[in-house]
Amino acid sequence: MKETGKHTDDKQDQVKKDDSASKKPTVEAQTSNDTSDPKPDVAKAADTESTAAKEPQSADNKPEVTEPTKEIPADKPTPVVAAVPQAEEKKPSTWPGKLALVISIIALGATGYIYWHDMQKQQQESADIEALKAQVSEAINSTNATVADAKSLVSTQVSSVNQSLTMLQNQTAKEQAGIAELQERLTQSIQQVQAKQTNTRKDWLLAESEYLLRLANQRVMMEQTPVGALALLKSADKILKETDDVSIYAVRKALAEDIASLEAVPTFDLEGSYLKLAALNNQVNNLRLIPLTEKNQLPSLIEEMTPDTVDTSLMDNVRDSWAKAVDKFEKLVVIQHHDKKIEPLLSPEQNYYLQQNLHLMLEQAQLALLQRKQVAFDRSLDKAEEWLSTYFEADDATTQSLLRGVNELKSLQISPQMPDISGSLNALKSYLQKMTDLKAEGAA
Repeated sequence: MKETGKHTDDKQDQVKKDDSASKKPTVEAQTSNDTSDPKPDVAKAADTESTAAKEPQSADNKPEVTEPTKEIPADKPTPVVAAVPQAEEKKPSTWPGKLALVISIIALGATGYIYWHDMQKQQQESADIEALKAQVSEAINSTNATVADAKSLVSTQVSSVNQSLTMLQNQTAKEQAGIAELQERLTQSIQQVQAKQTNTRKDWLLAESEYLLRLANQRVMMEQTPVGALALLKSADKILKETDDVSIYAVRKALAEDIASLEAVPTFDLEGSYLKLAALNNQVNNLRLIPLTEKNQLPSLIEEMTPDTVDTSLMDNVRDSWAKAVDKFEKLVVIQHHDKKIEPLLSPEQNYYLQQNLHLMLEQAQLALLQRKQVAFDRSLDKAEEWLSTYFEADDATTQSLLRGVNELKSLQISPQMPDISGSLNALKSYLQKMTDLKAEGAA
């Protein structure tokens, strides 16, 4: 069939060549007219269309669609078509166009399919999103409902827990009260069992502690010193510790308070103070008298002498005689002052009496020191200081030493205020009385 088509094409080409040869003069004749005629292109296009119409169909017998030939009006002159050389004519090729058309159709179909697939996918995703939104909304609503239920449940549980806690606290308080009562009963039972027994080592220790506490109270009352009483209280506390009995806690507590009160009392060196007074007394014989120039000094000195050393009648006689003698001598003797040193008018016997009285004052201070008599101690030292300042030379080293020693001793508190330490003794007595009552109940 391809060969038949080829043969037909050859015939047509031959006919065209003949027509071209016959029309060549006319075309040349019309050259000048073509220059001025504006329609040569139209004629050429018509010729091309007619030529294409005369071409046979392709090998696949598919007729080609051609555009309709434009009709030329009759009143217009028929255009002269110029002859086209054989070399300019080309055989049209239809299969690349068809291939391109097929490819375009396939591409267009693929594009449409892809677009349709994307649209389906988007619609599916939109549906999934809407479904997910619905699920999320449902989940949120469910969660809110669950949270509300949980809050309500928690509130109920908290209220229940608070009620349970209150009940538990009340029950605990009751149990603690019961435990305290049981402990008290147990203590009483132990004490009753102990009371039923015969005298044990504990009884002897308690009796010894009571004896020591009694001695301590007597020391405080009679000796007015905290040293001995403090030692006795500490010994009693040590003995109570050896009993290993927790029921005497109150006794040991009162005993500790008494010990603390005694330790707060100020103390001094009693032995050292006594020896210092003795040393001052030994220096009295080394004192130097002041010269007497006034008539009243000798009677006042004699009046200072105590009845313990001088007889009372003798003192009265000496005083009367001295007064009479002074009255007589005032009329007969005129006293003139000179630059010479005045000799003392005391006789050796009177000087002896003065020194002995000073000895006695210092010894009296020693006795008051030992007896813890603060008033007698202070008066004795005051009198000794007055005599030293009045009748003995102030510039003398012995006088100054005695005055310093007396002033130092005057600052002593030999009888401080003692505390009441009967609290521990009373507590121990109460405990012993309680033990005695328990023994009586046990015997009954």
